[in-house]
Amino acid sequence: MNSPELNSVLVRNIGDLEAITTRLFILDTVVDDTINEMTNAWAVENDWSAQCDEDDWWLAPTGDGWYNPANEDESGAYFTWGDFEDVNEDNYMVTQLCQKGHDKVGIRFVQDLITRSQWKKIVGELSDLIAGTGFVLEESKKSFFLPIKIDSEVLTAGITDDDIEAGLNQYKDVLNQLLHVKSVFDKIIASLKEIAAGKE
Repeated sequence: MNSPELNSVLVRNIGDLEAITTRLFILDTVVDDTINEMTNAWAVENDWSAQCDEDDWWLAPTGDGWYNPANEDESGAYFTWGDFEDVNEDNYMVTQLCQKGHDKVGIRFVQDLITRSQWKKIVGELSDLIAGTGFVLEESKKSFFLPIKIDSEVLTAGITDDDIEAGLNQYKDVLNQLLHVKSVFDKIIASLKEIAAGKE
């Protein structure tokens, strides 16, 4: 919606807005890098495999049916970073993390053990297994998604103390949640392997 009054205020303060935008992009990079570092370190501590950087982002525990980069067979299930229902309207990652805009970011379960059409047939039934885990079903993508929400006041305090990791402490809770739900996804993977073997 066009608003001459708002537009005139924006132009009047365009220098400050440009400086703010630049700082937000820098902050986004710092937050993104910190999340990647925290995830990679957490994976090492918990004997998971991970590659979380600007080129790729995946995370997987050890176990049957999970992706293992040491295997020649690259198939398997894993967790990845994503936008809820692939909606990406917000301009800044910090906005998404704090859910102060339109989007949600989080961790998505991905599998390639069965075909997409096979998955769509059983995802509704499998969704009963994730009840109470924090994961939700993306109705459009038909994927299991764990939303992330960082308290903006906690993040602000961490930034003020020059300790971004402390500001993102709630993200550690999200990672630890993956430990608690691994057994649930092990059951899901076992079902998928049965289907892949033609035993559904």
